[in-house]
Amino acid sequence: MADSDRVRFSRQHINARCKTLVTYGLLVHLGNGVYDITSEGEQYLNGDLDARDLDAE
Repeated sequence: MADSDRVRFSRQHINARCKTLVTYGLLVHLGNGVYDITSEGEQYLNGDLDARDLDAE
């Protein structure tokens, strides 16, 4: 994505999106801008979890 002329993003945008995913339990914040995907996040990416069923923590 970073090499594509079609995709524009900023670190602030990515950080904001990751924080949102943390509130829904799809990512966990490890510190210093590092995130890890949770088992629920893996399920979502695999199509086994409907995000509409998630509640913000």
